[in-house]
Amino acid sequence: MAENILLGALRRYEFYSYCTTFIQTLYDTVTQDLYGDIHWEWTFSTNNTYATPKAWNNSNYTSANNGTITAKNIKDPSLFFTICSNLSQINAYDNRVYYKNYILRTGFRNNGATVIPDLYTQVGHLSEIPLHTGDSYISSYNTTNSHTNVYFKWTLFITEQYIFLYGEPQNNTGVAYPIRLYLGRLKPFDEEDPLISNDFVGVFSHFPMGLDDAADELKYRAGGGYVRSSRNGTPNALYNLATSSQVPSPGVGGRFFISPFYVWHDKEGARGEFYGMRTAVLKDASKYPDGSILDLGDERYYVFHTYSQAHPATYQGWFTTAGKYVEGQPYFFDSALLLGGGQRVLLFEIEKEV
Repeated sequence: MAENILLGALRRYEFYSYCTTFIQTLYDTVTQDLYGDIHWEWTFSTNNTYATPKAWNNSNYTSANNGTITAKNIKDPSLFFTICSNLSQINAYDNRVYYKNYILRTGFRNNGATVIPDLYTQVGHLSEIPLHTGDSYISSYNTTNSHTNVYFKWTLFITEQYIFLYGEPQNNTGVAYPIRLYLGRLKPFDEEDPLISNDFVGVFSHFPMGLDDAADELKYRAGGGYVRSSRNGTPNALYNLATSSQVPSPGVGGRFFISPFYVWHDKEGARGEFYGMRTAVLKDASKYPDGSILDLGDERYYVFHTYSQAHPATYQGWFTTAGKYVEGQPYFFDSALLLGGGQRVLLFEIEKEV
């Protein structure tokens, strides 16, 4: 059963699900009558032919997706996101199909009456997010099914500007890592051209994107995502994210060292940050337990304690719905290592009381 917290314009939901039931449970959670979402209009579909993957070397083999969900911002319909859950597969030998990984596919828009994860047609498997890793490519009849139906505890934060999902695996922790997924508007550091300013909207996750280029280390060891338009007007441009919070804040005299989630491009530099979301490390977290309010005078934050699972020592691999075997290391914070100890927290800016 979901737990829900209302705090002004900020909504926090908690629920549990397996990979196969994630989309349905997410939809059920955000559409409850008592805690209905005031910021986004949600839809759910189980029959989405555009979200049905096909075995990479035989288009006759398909597997049904585990649901597609959309979220359209009530005040700004241009903020429109699609998430669908898929099971990747390969046709490795003769007529045998092997199921590999549960993954999420994401998109920005919906064209027409049918729910379509449109961005998938332009960015392809680079926009996919693994719910678990494991296995490797073996082109022989010995290849086996390796999909793992991980059980997650999910925490969902919703505001008018963004949707943030945080998933903690409750089992299979050898192949499953905490899921972090930000979908929403991004805040530029500088005033931007009106032609592209409304398109500084993105999807960012704990896994790097753009894994086709093995020579680019950043694509393996940096959180990544894509933005609706780059500064020069390129649609669906790949970006990275970064933070700078490893050293704990002492909290003496109201001094806290808080890091934005920087959104940057290798040719543009840092363009902006996640909207209203920060991270910090607290030396004495007992003073600010999970769910408490951190009031810094000019800014006021809701405190969420995060699970600091160590990054794996080696690359982790998974199969995409395009049949690609890709590798990367999950990164969302600059490091899981906290210098001097403490508790890592996520901070969600909330409205000041007047």
